Amino acid sequence: MQYPLKNIITTVLCIACSSLLFAQKLQQDPKLVKGELKNGFKYYLYPADSKSQQTALQLFVNAGSLQENEDQRGLAHFVEHMAFNGSKNFPKNEVITFLESLGVKFGADLNAHTSYDETIYKITIDTKDEQNLNKAISIVADWAFHLSFDSLEIEKERGIVIEEWRTKQGASSRMSDQYLPLIFNNSRYAERKPIGTLDVLHHFRRPTIVNFYTTWYRPQLMGIGIVTNQDLKKTEKLIKEVFGKAKNPKHAPKREAYYLPAHADTLYSILTDKEATTIDFSYVTKIPADKGVRTMEEFESSLKRSFVNNLVKKRFERLSQLQNDFKEGSMSLSDLLLHSGISSGGTTLYEDNIKDGIYKYLLENERIRRYGFTNSEIEDFRTQFVAQIKRGLESRDETVNATGLLADMKNNFFTDATLMDRKYRQETALKVQAAIDSADLVQYLKQSLITGNTVIMLSGPERLKDQLPTKAQLQELFNTIRSTQIPVWKDQISVPDQLLKNTPVAGKITDSTFIKEVGLRKWVLSNGITVYLRPSSGRKDHIQLTGFRKGGIIALDTTDYVNAVYAKNIIGASGAGDFTRQALTKYLLGNSASATFVLSQNREGVAASANMKDIKTMFELLYLKWTQPRADKAVFDNIKKRSVEATQNRKYTPTAEYNKQISRKIGSDDTEASEIDADRLQKELQFDRILDVYHKRFGSARDFEFVIIGDFNPDSIKNDVETYLGGLPGTAIDHTQRIPNYSLKDDSDILMYAGEAEKATVNLFYQTTDLNYSVREIMENTLMEEVLKVKLRKNLREEQSGVYGVGVSTSATSFPTPLMRTRVTFTCEPARTDFLIGQVGVELDKIAKDPSYFKEELANIKVQLKQDYKKQYEKETFWSAELRNHLYYNFSNWDYFTKYDELLDNITGSDISNRIKSKVIGASRVKAILLPETNK
Repeated sequence: MQYPLKNIITTVLCIACSSLLFAQKLQQDPKLVKGELKNGFKYYLYPADSKSQQTALQLFVNAGSLQENEDQRGLAHFVEHMAFNGSKNFPKNEVITFLESLGVKFGADLNAHTSYDETIYKITIDTKDEQNLNKAISIVADWAFHLSFDSLEIEKERGIVIEEWRTKQGASSRMSDQYLPLIFNNSRYAERKPIGTLDVLHHFRRPTIVNFYTTWYRPQLMGIGIVTNQDLKKTEKLIKEVFGKAKNPKHAPKREAYYLPAHADTLYSILTDKEATTIDFSYVTKIPADKGVRTMEEFESSLKRSFVNNLVKKRFERLSQLQNDFKEGSMSLSDLLLHSGISSGGTTLYEDNIKDGIYKYLLENERIRRYGFTNSEIEDFRTQFVAQIKRGLESRDETVNATGLLADMKNNFFTDATLMDRKYRQETALKVQAAIDSADLVQYLKQSLITGNTVIMLSGPERLKDQLPTKAQLQELFNTIRSTQIPVWKDQISVPDQLLKNTPVAGKITDSTFIKEVGLRKWVLSNGITVYLRPSSGRKDHIQLTGFRKGGIIALDTTDYVNAVYAKNIIGASGAGDFTRQALTKYLLGNSASATFVLSQNREGVAASANMKDIKTMFELLYLKWTQPRADKAVFDNIKKRSVEATQNRKYTPTAEYNKQISRKIGSDDTEASEIDADRLQKELQFDRILDVYHKRFGSARDFEFVIIGDFNPDSIKNDVETYLGGLPGTAIDHTQRIPNYSLKDDSDILMYAGEAEKATVNLFYQTTDLNYSVREIMENTLMEEVLKVKLRKNLREEQSGVYGVGVSTSATSFPTPLMRTRVTFTCEPARTDFLIGQVGVELDKIAKDPSYFKEELANIKVQLKQDYKKQYEKETFWSAELRNHLYYNFSNWDYFTKYDELLDNITGSDISNRIKSKVIGASRVKAILLPETNK
């Protein structure tokens, strides 16, 4: 065929222009200040939003466990621990103490992690005072260049790191120790797990860890990311002064890049473990990693990956509704390591359908590989994707996401990915997505899902060892799939035109009052509903609604207990009105409205939200789900089958009987009656009871209280409130509940032996029903809990080196009956169990007897709580949750919202000491210990 020269030239020019377009570099965010010092140290600075008084900092270290010598295995991670145990300007643990005095919370605001290729340190700190930023930068510099490695502190930390290793032991770690060498193909990755080896952790000497630190913590391998409210020019100048002086060591070894070696053959791992509870099939195919998005071509590729991963997720979500051959399935493309990507997928299988379940999963996997996705699937996702981007572009919210920005800085540091302005990123995505079609995604899949370099893994309980397919049988399944004719995916979904056929008959506002103290409008509706409305600018163009009422499962007959427990999930997955779940999802594509219902032990409730332009849809959706719930038989069968098997398998876990005995000890007098085993679930969960149970608690909305928070004027939504909330049925409803008894007559002990891992699990419960539930008691409980966390951390972790972490939680309620429970939990070496439990008692006694013992900690905690309260105060979620609690417990005043700092300051050390005496030491105690089987 002859082509006119003009057409040929035009075609060539179009190709050239297209190539130039996609070779075009992406624009860096103009607000980013980025630089590199003469010694190679890099820095990234970004302004926080105008309301922020905080700075978030991260130190990036381009070194991890891969850089360890054989005698240093685990020491990259150990160095990270030592950063909190002494440096040039902060001896011993003083860096933690100092930062806590500024409101920084250890764990939440101060943390670090070590991986194969990296070590990252993190601080979030209040910097209303510029000096706090200077101090934070000084701390980061100490981490980078001036750690002390005091011999005594090393010995203390040695025990803590070994306890961290101990916490990870169990069935999953035993199996991963066997399959990871196959995934890593016996490369350096297989020999350098970040936690290291017990032999090195027990026996390394100080010079060995110092050698790792001085070799790899050098300016040319480090950078800092900062998002701050302070002046960027001053901050940049300080960075240059503090970090510019550091020198790189002479003759330092090259920072090698490590890759996973390829293997043409497929490797298989078939494992069982006595404590495994599920049968899991998965595969991993090693592919090249994304090397950072810098050009339009790379952005397009990244967006195609996002399309593929989301479309696969939605396909398998749909399959979980249509079949019972396997449980949830997955398939995705991602980066596993700095230089290695993976195509991976898998499923959890039913015990009675292992081989066929694998076959059916592989069939769906292959269908995607061959054909990609239908135009309907792609357009549905595109609608959702575009709507989300447009909401972002139209939003008036200018909040700076410090966490996301620091992640982008980190990506630039390690992969040179361009840090893009949010608006530019969204506009680019909107432009690029328009050209992505089915053929593009099929081509992308073919390029990405390469053959070979694959590991197949199958794992399950030891008791089912003989039922698992062999390597030969798995190979046969793969061969069969490759030669099987598979039709293109088809899924016809009928979608009604509108949510509601008729507009509800509206109710009326019968009373309106304004609560000045908290800017709260209160409306009483004619159907017995009360609505509280509070405009808030915390999240622009958004509204959040919650509704609640006392009642719940304990207001139902005991014969329907099992049905009540599962009703919410079954109805929630079944759609509503004339809509199946999938039809409802399709109808709402591109719409931000959502509404979910809750049926818990003591209350029933609803939560809904939307952008302001979708507010009518939100109210219609809430009304539809409330008045026209559905229970789909296929959904019911699916949930029941999975739940029966999961409940049956739970008894094989080492902690099953232990947890059951704890529940019986600390639970109410009807705890045993509420236990659901597989036989009871099979017998009592009945499809024809699900909707009846739902209607008993949601058949009427009378006595519901709604809290609506958002960027709105109450008058603008008055009509919707009267129509869709006021139009709900308001007949009388019985709220009579069974009143449980939680009184414990005496202290009691549980001692059990189970599990192979050489670790002890300890749970200490202190329980009382003697309390006068009030805002002050809630605040005293919070302070008491935080004091216990700090003191037990200092004793059990830092002084005794006996635990990796200590969990402390305090909960209290006055409804349906008064109950307060404090829990202390940790894992440890079995031989040290009694000693460490004794140390908990020592700390309780010290706190109870001497308020001055925790004076410094209490002061620091108050600073932390005040800062956190201030951060949360403008958020929708704060007002929604706290107003709900205030109304639910009928607190007498609004002081929590108007005088928080004053209330906090009025609580003294003596108050905390007295609370420990009466509500912990003076409470009934349950001591529960789980030791390994070998300790019998």
